[in-house]
Amino acid sequence: MRIREWYSYHLPELYKILTDNYLYARVTNFIRSREELSEEKLEGITAILSDPEKAKAILQASKSSIGMEISEIDLVNIEIFAARVVALAEYRERHYINT
Repeated sequence: MRIREWYSYHLPELYKILTDNYLYARVTNFIRSREELSEEKLEGITAILSDPEKAKAILQASKSSIGMEISEIDLVNIEIFAARVVALAEYRERHYINT
């Protein structure tokens, strides 16, 4: 998935923590830049994942990440693409249940 490849330059540790593409897209959209990730966002990540241990692992990984800095324009593009992936996954889920 393109988001995984793109965002992994910034936070490569997330790739191993989250294996589901839908959750990966939702979390990257929520986190944005790893520098912005703090204890305040932990509750939001936990709500997305329904797994407090993974949420804590993501927070810890962001603090000691070996990833490179990412430009604001790249973050915007990742955010737009992740939002589209999430919307398509939810659309597919809605129509799968109705058919």
